[in-house]
Order: sequence, then structure tokens, then C-alpha cells
Amino acid sequence: MSNKWTTVDLLRHARHDWLNQLQLIKANLSLDRTERAKEIMNEVIELSREESRISNLKTPNLSEYLLTYNWLKHPVKLYGKVNGESGDFSLFEDELLHTTKEVCDVLNNSISGYDEYSLTVTFHPAALRVSYAFQGALADEESTFENMKNIFSTHKSTLLIESYNQENKCYFEIQLTS
Repeated sequence: MSNKWTTVDLLRHARHDWLNQLQLIKANLSLDRTERAKEIMNEVIELSREESRISNLKTPNLSEYLLTYNWLKHPVKLYGKVNGESGDFSLFEDELLHTTKEVCDVLNNSISGYDEYSLTVTFHPAALRVSYAFQGALADEESTFENMKNIFSTHKSTLLIESYNQENKCYFEIQLTS
């Protein structure tokens, strides 16, 4: 990884995230918005479970990238999801990490304006597939879509099986092969 986190860095970022969530819960409770406080608690619980599933993909470098990416204030927010139980993606870690970094770089350099941008990387362990779903406006949507398509086509262990580009949405799904 290009950014090696110290233990203090990791603890500081994790503590900051937890304190933000606790402050939201506390503020909603003080305003008698108990339903919203419960929603936030459920969101935190689900996020923690998702982070656990990401951590159990047997891809330590990729998991670190996915779990710490948003700490560096990129314009595109990155989310990792696992569809079902965690699986073993260890054979594909290097290519998935490289692909994910390239996709993030292309998207961060292709956004248009100051909207909210997100990229969700979803792992499908049962099918040994990974999907990349982007939402947000792009400066040159067609060119960016083609650049991303090329990224998914360059790795020997990935087969692009589905892709589409709609207004403010791009989707790619790859099959992993050994």
C-alpha cells in the first residue's frame, strides 16, 4: 500500500468516525428524535457488519484500501459490500486492488461539479464476481466509461461480463477466473 498507517493513525481515524456517530445519536436523542437515533444506531451496526465481511475476504491489502479510502477526503466516496457471506478472494487480491485503485483514479479525475459521488464495490463470493457501481455526474461520460471498460479488460483473471452507462450511473461486473 502506498499509505502505511501507523497504529495511532488508525486509532485516530476510527475514534473520529465513532465519535461522529455517537454525537449524531446524542443530538437526536436530545431533540427527542428517538426514531432517528435508532436508525443511526442500526446504520452503524450494519456498517460494522459490512466492514467485518470486507475484512474476511482474505485480501488484507484490498480490505485496508476499501476501509480507509474515505479517510483521505477523495471527491468520490468508496463503499465496499459483500453479497452474502464473505468468501476467499485471495488469489485475485493484487488484480482487484490494482483495478479498484485505477477505477478510483479515473473517477476522481473525471467528476463534474460538486455533487455527491459514490463508487460501490460489491463482492459476490458464491459466483466469484465483483461489481463496480458509480453514481454521479462525469465531465466526459462516454470517454470515462470507455477508460473504465479498458481497465476491466486488461487483467488476465478478470472477464467483463456486464457493463452499462446511464445518466449519472456506470456499472461494471467482472467474473474472476483462475
